[in-house]
Amino acid sequence: MHMSDNLHGDSPTRNYSRELDSLRRERDSIKRILSQANLEELSNELEKINSSITEIEREFAGN
Repeated sequence: MHMSDNLHGDSPTRNYSRELDSLRRERDSIKRILSQANLEELSNELEKINSSITEIEREFAGN
C-alpha cells in the first residue's frame, strides 16, 4: 500500500473492484427490466390470441 492510498482512502484496486461490482449490478438490473418488458409483450400477444380463439369458438358454436 502506498502512502497516498492511505491518505485518500481505498487503493486503486479496491476502487476498480467497486466500480466493477457497480457495473455488474447495473447490468443485472437492466437484464431484469428487459426480461420483464419482454414478458409483458408476450403476455399481451397471448391475450390477443386467446381473444381470437374465443371469437372463432363463438362463430363455430353459432353454426
